[in-house]
Amino acid sequence: MLNEEIAKFLGPGSDAHPIFDASGISAMREGMRMAGAALPAPTLEIQDHEANGVPVRLYKPHGMQHVPTPLLVFLHGGGWMLGDIESHDAPCRVLADRAQCAVLAVGYRLAPEHPFPAALDDCANAFEWALANAGSLGCDADRIALGGESAGANLCAALTIRFRDRAQDQPAFQFLVHPATDLLLGQSSIDDVSLPGMTRSYLEACVRIYAGDQDASHPWISPMRCPDLSNLPRSVIYTVEVDPLRDDGENYALALARAGTEVLIQRLPGLPHGFMVLPTSLQAVDRAFDQLAQCLKSYFGDR
Repeated sequence: MLNEEIAKFLGPGSDAHPIFDASGISAMREGMRMAGAALPAPTLEIQDHEANGVPVRLYKPHGMQHVPTPLLVFLHGGGWMLGDIESHDAPCRVLADRAQCAVLAVGYRLAPEHPFPAALDDCANAFEWALANAGSLGCDADRIALGGESAGANLCAALTIRFRDRAQDQPAFQFLVHPATDLLLGQSSIDDVSLPGMTRSYLEACVRIYAGDQDASHPWISPMRCPDLSNLPRSVIYTVEVDPLRDDGENYALALARAGTEVLIQRLPGLPHGFMVLPTSLQAVDRAFDQLAQCLKSYFGDR
């Protein structure tokens, strides 16, 4: 059940279908960017960079500019076609401030202009750049994690499989918030859990736009469909109660555990999909960020 305070904040829901043409997607992007800009967030030290041609933004808490800092490379959500560094500026600030770590937000290319594998390539380039430049960024190269929410968590999970398959460096751990890992959308919760806007038809459109002419069962698109999930980084997976993708993240956690990967899985009660772009003035959202931050602190501290 959706937290009462959040339900009141969100107001009556609408299941009206978005218009998936150029003007409709542009309007949705602008709306998400404006909503993100209105969120309260702490003041931090910020640097904008180009990471192998990919725009990124580094957030560091005050007083840590001269200390090797653990780093979370963060991939935003938005169905692979919405969101950017500005729309997710506030959650990156909150995580950096509360976890006392650096956060590197990645402005990867979006579909439909840039379907798979453009976003995956950009995120790979940004992560590799972070590893190569950790010292100059004031970060600890041995404590670089890869995380994201929703579509960004999908990209994170897919990247760890791609890195393994190509014998490339892996993150210290992966940090997935309500991930989408099986884009064939066979999970029961997609039909059983109601959340305005997150209808099956909407999710199917997101997958179709992102995957383009590629088979959605490809393991770099649907990590859950990978036949071998062994030898992947230790994983933290948070799901939320009010989310059609809830079963997806929990099934992926079980699959990773069966393959021998260390996994921490937790379902956050009362929260909807997309809670990270809700204001922390909502008590349930504030508590959730505290939990995420404490988990990051713990995993970064456990070397």
